[in-house]
Amino acid sequence: MLDKNYYQNPKIQHINREESRGSFIPFDNHQKALENEWELSNLFRLLNGKWYFKLFDMPCMVTEDIILADPKTCDFDQIIVPSNFQMFGYDIPIYTNTRYPIPVDPPFVPDINPTGVYKREFYISQQDLDKEIFVVFEGVDSAFYVYINGKFAGFSKVSHMMHEFDITRFVQEGRNTITVVVLKYSDGTYLEDQDKWRMSGIFRDVYLLLRPKVFVRDVYLKPILSDDLKEGHLTAEIEIENRSNDQKEFSIEVQVFFDKTLIKSSNKVSRLSANGQASVAFEFQIESPRLWSAELPNLYTLIVALKDSSGGMLEIIPQNFGFRKIEIKDGVFYLNNVPIKLKGVNRHDMHPRVGFAVTRKIMQEDITLMKQHNINCVRTSHYPNHPYFLELCDRLGIYVIDEADLETHGFGAAGDWGLLAKDPAWEDAFVERAKMMVKRDKNHPSIIMWSLGNESGYGPNHDKMAQWIRSYDNSRPIHYESARDAEVVDIVSVMYPPVEKLEEEGKKQEKRPFFMCEYAHAMGNGPGNLKEYWDVIYKYPRLLGGCVWEWADHGILTKTPDGKEYYAYGGDFGDEPNDGNFCIDGLLSPDRTPSPGMIELKKVYEPVVIELLDKESGIFKITNRYDFISLNHIEVEWELLLGGRVVKEGFVDVNDVLPHSSKEVKIDEVKEILEGCSGEIFITFTAKLKNSTDWAKRGFVITRSQIALKEDTPQDAVQKIEKANVILSKQNRFEVVGFPDKVVVFAGSILAEFCRWTGDLKSLKHNGLDFIKSSPRFNLWRAPTDNDVHIKNEWIKAGFDKLQRRIVNVSFEEHSEYFKVQTTSVYGAYSVKPVFEVTISYKVFKSGIIETNVYARALRELPPLPKIGLQFMMPKEFEYVKYYGRGPHENYPDIKQSAIVGVYDMAIKDMYVPYIMPQEYGNRCNVRWAFVYNIYGIGLCIKGIPTFNFSAREYTDDVLTKAKHTYELTKADGIVVNVDYKIGGIGSQSCGPGPLEKYLIKDEKFEFCFYMIPVDSNSLDVEKLW
Repeated sequence: MLDKNYYQNPKIQHINREESRGSFIPFDNHQKALENEWELSNLFRLLNGKWYFKLFDMPCMVTEDIILADPKTCDFDQIIVPSNFQMFGYDIPIYTNTRYPIPVDPPFVPDINPTGVYKREFYISQQDLDKEIFVVFEGVDSAFYVYINGKFAGFSKVSHMMHEFDITRFVQEGRNTITVVVLKYSDGTYLEDQDKWRMSGIFRDVYLLLRPKVFVRDVYLKPILSDDLKEGHLTAEIEIENRSNDQKEFSIEVQVFFDKTLIKSSNKVSRLSANGQASVAFEFQIESPRLWSAELPNLYTLIVALKDSSGGMLEIIPQNFGFRKIEIKDGVFYLNNVPIKLKGVNRHDMHPRVGFAVTRKIMQEDITLMKQHNINCVRTSHYPNHPYFLELCDRLGIYVIDEADLETHGFGAAGDWGLLAKDPAWEDAFVERAKMMVKRDKNHPSIIMWSLGNESGYGPNHDKMAQWIRSYDNSRPIHYESARDAEVVDIVSVMYPPVEKLEEEGKKQEKRPFFMCEYAHAMGNGPGNLKEYWDVIYKYPRLLGGCVWEWADHGILTKTPDGKEYYAYGGDFGDEPNDGNFCIDGLLSPDRTPSPGMIELKKVYEPVVIELLDKESGIFKITNRYDFISLNHIEVEWELLLGGRVVKEGFVDVNDVLPHSSKEVKIDEVKEILEGCSGEIFITFTAKLKNSTDWAKRGFVITRSQIALKEDTPQDAVQKIEKANVILSKQNRFEVVGFPDKVVVFAGSILAEFCRWTGDLKSLKHNGLDFIKSSPRFNLWRAPTDNDVHIKNEWIKAGFDKLQRRIVNVSFEEHSEYFKVQTTSVYGAYSVKPVFEVTISYKVFKSGIIETNVYARALRELPPLPKIGLQFMMPKEFEYVKYYGRGPHENYPDIKQSAIVGVYDMAIKDMYVPYIMPQEYGNRCNVRWAFVYNIYGIGLCIKGIPTFNFSAREYTDDVLTKAKHTYELTKADGIVVNVDYKIGGIGSQSCGPGPLEKYLIKDEKFEFCFYMIPVDSNSLDVEKLW
């Protein structure tokens, strides 16, 4: 029944499919056309909803009887359209990055080829039969056949594009049945090897259009600006088609609106022969046009009203457009005569509950989150997105790199991933994908580049794609990363370059801009060193920017047999081949919760930068990094912090700070506080929206910046300890009692117990309440992050995850003001040489304060270390923490620009970051002190000299290391506390460069110190203690 020659032949892309056109909905009412909401159109009928469905193992099983069958009387189920049928349990999802899930045998696919048969009814009235009736599919994966009332109506491929079929001759008055047969695999599968779940079905909208016999086939808008941007010229090419057997006269009225106000109009009368086509052009001059950019997304609306010879309305077509000018000069990308930077992300269509069938609400949420996180660009990786997504980008202001539905990455395993790009038999298939994208999306001002696809090698077929695009639309540059610097591209693009490579490119004298279409792989905890990338990008005009890989994790919401929800990744459905959790690599979790990496990206992409010029005078420089707007829409609040607490606040005037310019401001209170206060002083600036926008409410925070005006030195920290020692020592009993197996030190209400044989701190009590469940131990291990994927093997080889201790010496010294315990040990793992000799000493002072000093030296050459510190466990009743350091979210040495130094108070469970693949989480950098306490306010206070890295968790490193999913995590029988001298950077080596050299730990020798004391915060304020 299904012709194999259709779905296994690259020469056949479509049968009976309408020629590609722009995306629009016809209306029969002028006002409704201006609103341009599809549900308002009487000429539009949505077929989304419940369809009958049955899955077959092979296409050959779909016989004529199946096509003609009444699903209500057969064993058909029901399914929601749009959707992927794998999301409903039919067949299984397969996640693979580059490997084809079928043998590499183009253009053929296996006989076992899951094939879904969809059926539903729709109603056609007698009046409707006077119309031309079209069915439109916005997206079907991978190839499909359409039948109307059992008769073959058409066939098509190219999963992520619009497919339109004229079904007029097949319909009848009353009830009609549409049957759609969808194949999981076709020759198109070889061209759609994108890094995503491999799922099938009708995953975008399906609808009917009822058009007059003479109708608007397409609208092509060409807005052009004068060099000085003061005049706009619009050419509107209107294609009219007559599907009747009679000659027809018609008239076209074209109107141009801005903000629903008519500014231009024109009429033309013409004639069409029977079954003929005609193109009618209109020209408009627009004086002082309002320009479109991501910051000022000014949209015009063109209305095409098609009328018959007597003036009767046939249909009305609305189309938004914008005036903007793209140029590349001397290697710099200009928009509207301004050099811009693209602060972007890569985005797939994916949601944990609906798969590829992302709803309008999800699209709106995505665009809103992008705007809220200072993102101005999206690459539609690696296929054109739903037209509504592009409408949102037009309306809210996001630059779009529109990418053709093309990737042949899996041919790399066959020796040449550009094999099909060089094969003339596949030329039509390549070029058709470019045509479909450009013709559908040509009128969107948000699209500033066309991309020829992704990771498909490079060959003549790409040249043909570019040649066709330039012949049809020469207003946008062409991007294609795999072509590198070949002449076919207007943008030189590279994936995942290290920072030093980026700087090399910035220095080059090249006529084309340099762009990172993918960088900073956001898998799990990360990505790191974003700041360093953007320091270089801003340094060199040639550097256009980049798109982080990627927007959101691709986890599929699933349940364990006992009902626990979790996000599944490759292999969780028994899918082979699979690439595991490599699809869990987004800035957002699948449910769109921003990760700490996203918060960091927002900071690095900030449009307002504040720098200190003169500390003594309180002079700061505010720089506007917007490209087109002043800072009049925001207000900047400042706060002066003393010891992490706000002591003074105010506002700075940022009005009339023009784009790409700066302003100096003076804050007199800075000088006052520097002269009148001791202690650490920071100033924090918060830039907020003055008024609500389409994407955020008034008061929304655009960015926060913090500048240290005075920080504690190690000497300052020691002085604070000494002061606390004096205060707390008064009237304290101080006594040391020895036992055969332990030594107990009494200091007032505090008791410290040490093992006589190991020198370990076994117990630390305050009024009988013990704060130690397991002794502090030397620790180098962290549960590997996704970005530790390569270095972790070196860590494991060195034995960092399974250190054993050999005690060399234990000593006890009693002094009048303190008691000292010192242990020297050698640490190493089985089967390998020892790695460190470590001396840990404790001094228990009369005050009850315990000084902990760690000295260590490496015994052999080692790889960069995960971390260096001490780890111990407190009883689980200590479930809260208050700390003075960077926060409130987790941060690491190369991911801390967004973390503001302050005093934070939270439950330890809220420090947990639910990475889908469990891993290291929760660190806080530059912590001055931390107080881990119970519900009664009693806890253990830890003070750094001057700072340390801190984390407190409900899970052990061992559990985090071994678990593959969140449901496998079991809570420890206590709170795991890490006091770390250093922790290694994160980087983005899951697919990219590792941490920068400055973020690696390579110490051969190191020494660090911190202090501990049990505190009842009801009688002693920990913030005033230090």
